[in-house]
Amino acid sequence: MNFETTVLIVPPNDAEGVMIKEIAEKIGLPVIISHQLHGASLDKGHDYVQDVVDGGYKEVFVVEMPGVKAEKRFKKLGIKLNIIDHHHYTGLDRAHGPDDKMLPSSLEQFLKLFKLTDVKLKKFGFDPKLVRAIGIQDRGYVWALMAEGYSKSEVKNVLKYMDKLTAHLHNPKTEARKRELAKKAWERRKKWGEFYVVTTRADVQLRPRLSRIIVETIGKPTPIIVVEWGRGLIYVQESPYAMELFNRFGGFTFGLDRNWGHRNEPGAKKVTLRDVKKVIETVQHKAVTSST
Repeated sequence: MNFETTVLIVPPNDAEGVMIKEIAEKIGLPVIISHQLHGASLDKGHDYVQDVVDGGYKEVFVVEMPGVKAEKRFKKLGIKLNIIDHHHYTGLDRAHGPDDKMLPSSLEQFLKLFKLTDVKLKKFGFDPKLVRAIGIQDRGYVWALMAEGYSKSEVKNVLKYMDKLTAHLHNPKTEARKRELAKKAWERRKKWGEFYVVTTRADVQLRPRLSRIIVETIGKPTPIIVVEWGRGLIYVQESPYAMELFNRFGGFTFGLDRNWGHRNEPGAKKVTLRDVKKVIETVQHKAVTSST
């Protein structure tokens, strides 16, 4: 692969994205950085296609930034487009390969595409086990690490490494307050069937902080519904209902299709907690009826 004519577009907005960016820079692969947060798209906020054209690149690898319009422009211009992703989005299945099997995480795909073996990762100054752990946890969070034989102490080290990779994304002056808000939201949780329901009206990224609380206090996959009223987001984690919710409302999936999320955009019909519960109840009722 000729790096002089190849470029990577990546939003380093989580541990996986940061890891991919750092490895790309180490191996000498040109990088176009998107500063978008979760929900990044080639069609939002910046003309990435023009950046690629201006750089004289003939091939582009795009990490978790779906954008149908920009993707069509790349193809029309004769620029080879490679999509690295493993999520469902409204109207797009980027979670499955041509064989209909679930794809590995974006980091795992990146390592394979660029033939980055453990020996090569060490050569570039990385700890291969930690690097691969970042990909595994993005695919199935801490539970996937445990399933692949990482010990509790190793999992703790991976979480510390994740925190190090994403430290620049958090304001140290406000992070303590956000963790406290997440803790208080968890303490106010309500039980609904097998789910915990946790809500907040504060403008705080609640879901990842709750996930960390669950790791520390429960230590196993836990069905949870998270509603971030202030940010217009609703999630259902660790359940078999993610694809049903995705098919009904759109949004996005993650974590081996056992996790679903949706952002309520201004002007669009809102997806409410009541709507989500209704879909889950309908699926549960059908399952009971079919088994009797």
